[in-house]
Amino acid sequence: MRRFQKTLGLAPSVEASGDKKGVKTSDGSRLCRKAMWQWVFSSLEPKKRRLNNATVKALCEYLDAEKAGGRPIALVRSRVAVKAAKLLFSKLVDATKAQNLLE
Repeated sequence: MRRFQKTLGLAPSVEASGDKKGVKTSDGSRLCRKAMWQWVFSSLEPKKRRLNNATVKALCEYLDAEKAGGRPIALVRSRVAVKAAKLLFSKLVDATKAQNLLE
């Protein structure tokens, strides 16, 4: 799962240099990271555009709770994108297992 997140540009990488220690999300695909951010911004945040399925409901509940908690919106969006990537990975793994069972 970590490799999948890293490929999508959603896994943080730790950089340490002597006394300094930093965490940033610079590795992976910038295009995927931007697309995930835009998806959260345009499909999950506006309440009128939300789809009516279990996955989107779970992500939106998390999004609304974090926003209500006063967290910075950029942090909330990135956390929702990471949560969505984890859900996507688990669904892909389940689909692959089901496909292998059919063969």
